[in-house]
Amino acid sequence: MKSKFVGYAFIGAIVIVIAVVIFRMASNENEVNTNTSTEDFLVYEGQVYGTYFSIIYKSPESYKSQIDSIFNSIDEAASAYISHSEINQLNKKRIITNSSKILKAHFKKAQDLYDATNAYFDPTISPVIELWGFGKNTTPKADSLKIERAMQRVGFSKSYKISNDTINLNENAIINFTAMGEGFAIDEISNFLDSKNITDFKVEIGGELRSKGESSKQKPWLIGIENPLYDENPDLNRFLATIEVSNRALSTSGSYRKYFIDDAGVKRSHIINPKTGYPVNHTLISVSVLAENSTEADAYATAIMAMGLEQGKIFIENKPNLEAFLIFETADGIDFWRSSQEFKLKS
Repeated sequence: MKSKFVGYAFIGAIVIVIAVVIFRMASNENEVNTNTSTEDFLVYEGQVYGTYFSIIYKSPESYKSQIDSIFNSIDEAASAYISHSEINQLNKKRIITNSSKILKAHFKKAQDLYDATNAYFDPTISPVIELWGFGKNTTPKADSLKIERAMQRVGFSKSYKISNDTINLNENAIINFTAMGEGFAIDEISNFLDSKNITDFKVEIGGELRSKGESSKQKPWLIGIENPLYDENPDLNRFLATIEVSNRALSTSGSYRKYFIDDAGVKRSHIINPKTGYPVNHTLISVSVLAENSTEADAYATAIMAMGLEQGKIFIENKPNLEAFLIFETADGIDFWRSSQEFKLKS
């Protein structure tokens, strides 16, 4: 069993990178070369899927066009925001007969994660999210009857059937892979860089990241967990903790900043419990997950936010390949729990 380390209460928390993956290829900035004291690293950064990306890799050769192709291929297969994407055509027509390897890979990985999290990660929850105003719609319009009806459409394992290249979608189900989208793209790019025998890189999209080898400083990639109050109070430490991320992935999910006030004046989290259809009501406000790949880190962070603090801790302790840094509210402020001392606290 992993050791538990519970820290002191503090006012501040990890920066919450709310990964609103818009699955739409935007304009990319130019690639630039960054000279270091060792060897040259290429830096390619810009906008993708409605958020920022940064790819740093040590190579004499640019792979900008290949990376763009990966982005576009994922868009064409799994974008919830492109009308002609495979997933949208499936949601509309209930069947597609020539599905791509990328779309089938999304289904396989999503099923594995659905099973591993006991359905706390569920790509069919979007009809409920829409009711609460956190999807494409902006106005909450949930009531108990509408939620009950929408929950009848939820349940990933019963929503589809795959036979060779044909995918059938059950009546009323809607599939949306947004919650694992950034992680999936990061893994595809990382695997591509691996195939080119690139030993040192960091791929980051919207705050999710995966890295390998060393940075230009010839040290493991050091990632800071930021204090969101730093901008308002520069006297605070900018980073609450740091962790070395090499040959692994890190993802953060949280409800610290994204919420709405309902008609009764109650603050509601944007995290929806897929078991109940209602926003979570617990003390956990942020989850950072360290995993072997970004798809898992991305999905597990989302699932643990739905589980809550105690169930989330048990989940992490039963997953030997996962580590986590959890932020939760207390009567005195905010406290944290870490599964590993790899998360180094900043004094």
